[in-house]
Amino acid sequence: MSTKTGKLTAAAVSLALGNSFITSTTLAEEWTDRVRLNGFANAVYQVTDEPVALHGESGKGGVDNRGNFTGTSFGFNITAQINDRITLYSQLAGGHEESYVLHVDWGFMGIELNDAFTLRAGNIKFPVGLVNEYIDVGYLYPWLQAPHSFYSQMVPNGPQATRDGYSGGSLLFADSFGDWTLGADLFGGEVKMDSADVRKTQGLTLKADWNDQVLIQASTYTGLMENATTNTAMNNQKHDVTAFGVKADVNNFVVYTEYANVKMGTLTNMKAKTWYATLGYRIDKWLPFFNYENFDKGEGSSLSQQTSSTLGLRYDLMRNTALKMELTRIKTKAGTGMFESTPNDNSTNQFGIGLSVMY
Repeated sequence: MSTKTGKLTAAAVSLALGNSFITSTTLAEEWTDRVRLNGFANAVYQVTDEPVALHGESGKGGVDNRGNFTGTSFGFNITAQINDRITLYSQLAGGHEESYVLHVDWGFMGIELNDAFTLRAGNIKFPVGLVNEYIDVGYLYPWLQAPHSFYSQMVPNGPQATRDGYSGGSLLFADSFGDWTLGADLFGGEVKMDSADVRKTQGLTLKADWNDQVLIQASTYTGLMENATTNTAMNNQKHDVTAFGVKADVNNFVVYTEYANVKMGTLTNMKAKTWYATLGYRIDKWLPFFNYENFDKGEGSSLSQQTSSTLGLRYDLMRNTALKMELTRIKTKAGTGMFESTPNDNSTNQFGIGLSVMY
């Protein structure tokens, strides 16, 4: 190779490497702009004066007089915008009930069809309940945990009104009309749980948001129970739920209220009606609130009835960090209520304290 040729070759390689570096840097900058990482963490301690487990099984998430850190969790949300129309959403999460092992909680793809409609497919958070789609992010609501009388997931003896997520697809609609934003979510797929599956799930959620201060939401969905192991009578039963909720944050007043009606085919012991109402008043960084819950499930000899009254206090320590405390009186009027089995006393006290962070 001549000296002249060598110099030209060196210049070409240098130029190619330079272009490669510029291209890589440009791509990295583009992906930095297109990928967002958010996260949350919740540290929660709860204890009752009752030895029978509440809102779960003994040793498996239920709270009793020994106390535990059920509800303690952390996670990361990753949003990646592939192009102007396609976005990927996912959440990695872990918590007390999973021995803090990080796992993929949900992940799906959103395809923006136009300014009003979006198509989603994958493992999607269940769109029933005012806070169900962000139920893990405790900072976004006043309570230590979302009210169990409505958001029970598969807690034994719970109403079974909401689910964690589903595998399938949905068609989202959202558009603004003056101070109102109207939305709809037509969804379908299947729900897989540890003790049962809900096949052929299909539903509709409607929303109306006024000026980001008042949210009205109504949902209905149905599905077919299969592969039930703990309660085999549920197999091939049709599961129907209707739910309605209102959330408001106006002039320092904070209001949440939701109602659900649950039916499961011919099984009268599985039908439930449940509701809760929360009223709070924001004073600077303080938010004292009162929450009342009413839970009814079954009928006749299988009837379970329970009410709970909670005095709660939230204090915003700093940006995106909130300290919460709750004192709850639970009254079991019939059956087991939401306990694992019949409690020793029909009146139970519960105390909880926690810290919620969002970043």
